[in-house]
Amino acid sequence: MEHVVLHYRPGPAGGLSSLLETTEKLLEPFPCRAPPAFTPWFPPEASAGLRMPLRPARPPPVIPPTGAPPDSPPRPREAPGPLQTRQPGGQCSWSLFTQRGGPPPRLQPPSRSFADMVALHGLHLRQRAKWVIAQHNCRDVEKAWRSLSRCPRGSRLPTCHATLRRGRAEIWVFCDLLVSEQVGRFLKVQLGLTGSIRLSVHRLGDVFSL
Repeated sequence: MEHVVLHYRPGPAGGLSSLLETTEKLLEPFPCRAPPAFTPWFPPEASAGLRMPLRPARPPPVIPPTGAPPDSPPRPREAPGPLQTRQPGGQCSWSLFTQRGGPPPRLQPPSRSFADMVALHGLHLRQRAKWVIAQHNCRDVEKAWRSLSRCPRGSRLPTCHATLRRGRAEIWVFCDLLVSEQVGRFLKVQLGLTGSIRLSVHRLGDVFSL
């Protein structure tokens, strides 16, 4: 670079000298520094494959082309239906959902006492309610649970959820308040329950019995 033309706005002499000094510094060759040599964080002998610091204790598993793990028995097929496997803590549960597009379950009109209870507490018919089947309602809670678990496959129950509480020796059946009385009568007939079963809602506790 031989000639450099500097355009500046006229001003004091001190400003021109400062501008010339800055221009000279900008025209100096840009310093090029060589990057430092790479130093690995592991010892040199590890880079030669003698002893790597991070190495799995076991070799990776060999996956066959079929995708199944080696030496593993075939998994049994799960039976169709709303029943689920036993949950930890001594509990069993299943859920029943009405099929979309299928015929809706027939709703029975509520009794006068049930309607008065709903009006008294100001309950919403779509809120969740819970039927409690205790030990005094049946001779054997386990037998009643097995009978209840066979009901969804052949009956037209509304959408509900049932849970066996082994620690409390109780069966809880959750459903909408709209169909709770119908579900309660179904439970008493199908399971042959004795005494009164209790219907409870959140924050109010027991509000009805059959």
